[in-house]
Amino acid sequence: MPEHYEQILEIVAENPGCTVDDIEDLVADHSSTDTDIPALLSEAVSNDDLLEFDDQYWVMRTGKYRFDRYDHPET
Repeated sequence: MPEHYEQILEIVAENPGCTVDDIEDLVADHSSTDTDIPALLSEAVSNDDLLEFDDQYWVMRTGKYRFDRYDHPET
């Protein structure tokens, strides 16, 4: 998978329930501003790596993103 795709998954895993604007800000903080964030999010949702609901995103808790690594009590 492309580096930016993995970065999006990491950001969403660390910030459950974030919006596109939140994700764009967080990606900019990681100095990757030339990425088409909405397209990557759409691809991740299509690949069942992310869940989108009410304009918010959550990572699917499988594999590397299982609960014991990113344990957020509010999710």
